[in-house]
Amino acid sequence: MATPADSSYRWHDVLAQHYRLSQFKERLPDAVKAWLNVCEWTLIAEAGQAKVPLLVLRAPGRIRLRHPLLLQLAESVHSNVGPIDLSLFSAETKDPVRVLSQTLVEINRHQ
Repeated sequence: MATPADSSYRWHDVLAQHYRLSQFKERLPDAVKAWLNVCEWTLIAEAGQAKVPLLVLRAPGRIRLRHPLLLQLAESVHSNVGPIDLSLFSAETKDPVRVLSQTLVEINRHQ
């Protein structure tokens, strides 16, 4: 891990990422915000398929593609930010499930 003595450690970068994540989270419904508070997550610009943002999310328990909060997250992000790629981890597996927000939006609309 980098320390303040390392040249690669920059408080400006840390603060900028914190600001981006805060702005992203601010646009979400309250129930989704509360759910993200118990998950580990981050957003990486241009790291997803076709250079869309990548949301990496590790849920503490089982996560299903039809999870109501995951569908709400996808719907909200898709309408406010645009399409994103999601990399979903759960307590059950070390390998992520990759899915595009558009896929989750379509699942939600066909329920």
